[in-house]
Amino acid sequence: MRRRGNVLDVFDERGRIIGHISISSQDEVLGWTADTVIVRRGRRVYHYDARGRIKGTRPL
Repeated sequence: MRRRGNVLDVFDERGRIIGHISISSQDEVLGWTADTVIVRRGRRVYHYDARGRIKGTRPL
């Protein structure tokens, strides 16, 4: 994963971009695995799949 301004680029194991996640400068990346990216936005935590689709949210 790479943060590029207001975009997170998500890569596969071969280094190819497989997804993008739009974020603001105030959002915080809490972590990631091979298939999940976790981002804090204000008082909510968002779980994305590797392609940038929301899998779920929860309050902080």
